Parts: sequence; C-alpha cells; structure tokens
Amino acid sequence: LMPNENTYQPKGYKIRQFNLYMQDDYKPSEKIEEIPPDEGRAVDLRGVCPGFKYIESIDSPSIRMEIAIADTIDLIKDLTGNEFIQIELESDSAPDQPLFIRQRIFKIGAVTKSERIQAYVLYTVSPEAYNNETNRVFRSFKYKTGTDHVKEVMTKFLKSAGRQYSYEASAGNFNFLAPSWRPFDVIAYITDKIVSTETNKAGYLFFENKNGFYFNTIDTLTKGELMNEGNIPTFTYEQANVGDNDINAYVIESLNFPDQGNHLEKMRTGAYVNTVIGIKAPALTSGNLPKSGAGKEGPSGSIKSPVTETLVQVFGQANTLNENFPYPKVKEEYFDEVKPTRMKIRALPAMKNAKSALDGTDTAGNMDTDTVAAASYSYSRWQLLNAITLDITVPGNVSLTVGMVVECKIPQSINEESRTVLDPIYSGRYLVTGLTHEYNPNGLTTRLHLSKDSVTS
Repeated sequence: LMPNENTYQPKGYKIRQFNLYMQDDYKPSEKIEEIPPDEGRAVDLRGVCPGFKYIESIDSPSIRMEIAIADTIDLIKDLTGNEFIQIELESDSAPDQPLFIRQRIFKIGAVTKSERIQAYVLYTVSPEAYNNETNRVFRSFKYKTGTDHVKEVMTKFLKSAGRQYSYEASAGNFNFLAPSWRPFDVIAYITDKIVSTETNKAGYLFFENKNGFYFNTIDTLTKGELMNEGNIPTFTYEQANVGDNDINAYVIESLNFPDQGNHLEKMRTGAYVNTVIGIKAPALTSGNLPKSGAGKEGPSGSIKSPVTETLVQVFGQANTLNENFPYPKVKEEYFDEVKPTRMKIRALPAMKNAKSALDGTDTAGNMDTDTVAAASYSYSRWQLLNAITLDITVPGNVSLTVGMVVECKIPQSINEESRTVLDPIYSGRYLVTGLTHEYNPNGLTTRLHLSKDSVTS
C-alpha cells in the first residue's frame, strides 16, 4: 500500500504516544502482560526528546532503544532507572501500520548540565530482559522436544505473555541440565543442537522483533513466508524523484558494502569448511570415578566420528534466497573437506534413561549423532547466510522488521550500451538481519543490515 502523494513526506511520521510512566514496582514473578504501566504517572516525552534509536537484530533476544533527553523539566530527579516507556509511532511510508513499543529503562547515561537544561540518554530493553537477569534456571529438561523446552522457558522463567510467538517444531527428545543459567542462555544452548520437523534442517535462531519472539530456522526465514505475508518490499538505488518510485518510499538513500572479501578470516573461522567432534564424558558414578595407582584409570568417555561440512555442501541443502553460489570465483581447494580450517569440540548432552513415550530408542535423549551434525550445519548455515552483506538507508518505514525478506535493485557502476544493468552480486533478495529506526524532529530514517546466502544470475 503506497501512501497518498499529496500528504506523503519521505521521512514523515506521526508520534501518537510517547510516554514515560513513573513506576518502579518491578516484580520478576509477575507475567509481563499483567504489569499495568498506565497506573504510574505518565510524562509525555515529546517535548524533551530530540531523538531516539530503535534497534532490532536477528542475533539478539531483545529489542533495545537509546532515547536522548533534553531535560528542561527536571525529570531526572524522579527517575530510578526502572520505569516503563511506551511509544506508538506511524511512518508515512507505511500508513495504518503503527509501531507499538513497550520498553523498560535499565540505564541512565552520563548527564551534561548547562544552565536550565540537562542532557542525557535513557537506555531501554524489553521487559523480558529484566526477567532474564533475575530468574535463573537450575533444573533438568527431559522427555520433550527442544522447541517445547523453549516454550516452557519463555512462559515460566521469562514470564512473557501477550505477544506474538513463533515456535518451529523440532524432532525427538532433547534432554539436558541447566546449571543456574539465564533463560536466554538456556535457549541459546538449544538453538544449534536440534533439527526442525518442518525443514529437516538445523540452524535455529531466537530473536525479538516488533511483532514478538521467534524461534525458527534460517531455512524457514529465507523462504520469505513467515513475516512477509506475500509481499516482498523492493528497494531501488537511483536518483531521488527519478524512475518509478516518484515518492521515494522505497528508494535507497545510501548504501555501504562491508568487507567485500576477506579470505583469511573466512578460512580461520571455518566459513568455507569446518569440522565438529562430539565428546561424551561418562557419568560420575562409583564405577566411573578415576582410580589411584598406575594402570587403574577410570573410563574416559567416548568420541563420536567428526562431521565435516563444506559451504558448497550446505548451499546444496539449504533453502537459499537466490539461485547461485555466492563465491563463484573462490578456488575449489578452499572448500576441500579433507582440509577443514576450523575444528570444534562439542560436549554432548547425555542423561540416563533417555527413553520416553515420544521416542522409545536409546538415542532419543542423548542425540549424539544428531547433535554433532546439527552443530556443524548450524555453524555453516550461519556463515553461508552472511556470505554477502549490505547496509542501506531508506526513508523511515516502521512496517519493516528483522526476519523479513527484501529485494534490492542496485545498478552496476558501468552501464552497458547506455542501459542500466543490475549488479548480479549485490542485487537480489536479502534477509533483514539488523534494523535501526532513527528519529529526530526532521524525520524518520531506517537503516537496514542485510545478509544473503546466494547471488542472482
């Protein structure tokens, strides 16, 4: 839906609500939706906020904000750093699709005073991030799938409710022990050790965007069906007010190509080829304790065969954004599985009595082979996703969010026979892996960090 040309401004916006609620009765045992921020005294920040940043990232479990305050009302004397912020923002680029933000202050930045004004920055996170610090997880998880464990952590420990949630189902039981971990750390531990029943692939990501929380595989996100709702936004790099995008809603204002090639880094990190070895230590029972004396050592555990993944192999298995391999000019020997440049030792989760009603085999809970294979694919899939990255700045658009698929049309630097030819490397479909909305009185700007695992023809 394109905005009305008569009222549209490229960076136009409407702030319908921008309130700070003077309330600090935080209780980590309460469900988030049960905390009524409107019971506190509301302070409208529109008159004292010269700008803010709203930040999402596909590798972050929480949205965060940085809110600049030019305090002329001595607001800071009542702040404790635990208050709620609620914002409702609409951009001209996406009419009738408001961004509703609910955050909690966790830090008040350095204060600069000058006569009648005090300048400082309020740093905020989603309320679940507070519960992540106060509610530790010290218990065993068994007889359920990895995805079911994630659901339980979200409701019981993060106390999250009233949001949109996407949980991609996983196969088999996943048993492990959480030794007083933070809830976010528990979920992170699960992400690269399980396999989806929907894609039959590993490589889960856990993140928050404007809609809610997502626990999905990279191969599901790259299909573009989860968040795009049948519409893939197309951004074009061209001169303003030239071409089909006359009102500039989808014109790229600036772009940056980070690290076009760094083979040394990719070899050192195992981006081209990596190996995972699984090691399972024995349980510390009376029969497995180390024994004194020469030749009387106890059992030392077991080692599973290494699993090696090359980027070429992963590309053949993955649901890619475009059709062609992203490194057509890299020498084939860099992808030789006989010469892995990164080797990771993985301690395998193992618990006694792994059988259950869901899976009666002894491998259900231990998942030795699955865990090693999942870890190898997960790492390589993430490296493949970030094969080509691009940073673009576009007119403020609050309908965009991380996890979406977008398309970019970027012309080559040199045209052929007076025709504009698209760059085959940097044009094509991308996954939005990072997003920042920057607001100031002059307008709203959106910065997108884009990643893709393949190139166009």
